[in-house]
Amino acid sequence: MNQNILGLLGPSSVQLNCSYDADTGDVLFLINFKAFIRGAFRNIVSFSPPNIGASPLILTDGFYLVGRVTLTNPTFVSTTATMTFDEVACEDENDYQCEINYQDGATGEAPSPLPFASTNLTVRAAAEKPAESPLITGVNGSIIEGQNVTFTCSGNVGNPPGTFIWEKYRMIGFFPTTYADEPTTVTTGLVNCTNNGTSSVTIAMESEDDRSLIRCVIKQEYGDVFQQTSILSVLYSAREPVITTSPDQPSYIEGSDPITLTCWGAGNPIPKYTWYREANDTILSNTSSYVINDVIVENGGEYICVIENMVDGRLFNDSSAFNIIIGPNVTSSSPAPSSSPTGQSSSTVVVGGKDSVDDNFPAIIGGSVAAFVAVIITILICKCTLKKNGKYDGQSQGQINHFETNLSSGNTPPTSTHHIDLYSSLQMKQSSKL
Repeated sequence: MNQNILGLLGPSSVQLNCSYDADTGDVLFLINFKAFIRGAFRNIVSFSPPNIGASPLILTDGFYLVGRVTLTNPTFVSTTATMTFDEVACEDENDYQCEINYQDGATGEAPSPLPFASTNLTVRAAAEKPAESPLITGVNGSIIEGQNVTFTCSGNVGNPPGTFIWEKYRMIGFFPTTYADEPTTVTTGLVNCTNNGTSSVTIAMESEDDRSLIRCVIKQEYGDVFQQTSILSVLYSAREPVITTSPDQPSYIEGSDPITLTCWGAGNPIPKYTWYREANDTILSNTSSYVINDVIVENGGEYICVIENMVDGRLFNDSSAFNIIIGPNVTSSSPAPSSSPTGQSSSTVVVGGKDSVDDNFPAIIGGSVAAFVAVIITILICKCTLKKNGKYDGQSQGQINHFETNLSSGNTPPTSTHHIDLYSSLQMKQSSKL
């Protein structure tokens, strides 16, 4: 027979097999499976060889197998008798033997039935999902932030016995907080081939645990099972209001679209909202949002959102402020056209489709340079002559100084022929007085 068989409690396909080798001339009559019942191995099922062709039978001591096993006779091809457990029960854990009844082909005698070595079927059991959600203790009504809350879980931990671990799943986050060091107490002795166990965990509840759930998990070699609480409500004070604006920008222009301020604050129960203006007790809104419809400079400034709630008979509140900057709408204008000294707008004369200034620019530059050189030479001649004779006319010298001043200050002296003649006449006037 096959040895050291493990069967998992419940639906199964575990088999007990008995195989034989017949000598030439041997006649096989019957194959019996025996189980150790009431202190002895007793026949529970029988199989017929192919030469007889009878159906296998469940015997009296094997009635507990009815409806749970499938029996398969040996054939001319296979010399194996098989009992398949379609569903394993706790009572199937036992010692088994196979017995062969035959007639010796050499002697023609029917010797005593030939027993095979016994084998054992060990029944294992998977853990089962606890029937009840974890029991919550340590609270009087509602769970409040800061309380130590104890959770207890009990159930079938399987065979061999599994162990409990605890997990906390918060509303935000993908991975749980695991409590793996809490002991599992296993009930002494097997009940229906399995074990019962109990475990507890104590957790200091935080505001972040609001909307969380606690799960007890039985870790066992045939599969993990779990049970969990419903979603927990943890009461905590109103706090940390945050204000946002729409449209979201650092400042606004007078006359632009309405500005919506939205306030969100944490708290359980859900906080109540109140909007105020800076240094003003007038309530603007009792909802989480306030809209500035009239976007003018006077409506800029600090807006305050206050949130509050009641926890365990105490009132809690918190606030936040947001500064709205609204600037005036200044419309820029184009610069006025420049005017001539007579008050008329200046214009550029266009000749042949191009500015006359552009066409004559090289000639103008050349003439200016020549006149500038002539003026410098004339000034030098005049000064040398006057200094040589030691006499000069004050008016004439003033005119010469005027030209020198223009020259030294970077202002190009006039370059007309009239001015060149003036320098010459001044020179002659000074010479005639000598």
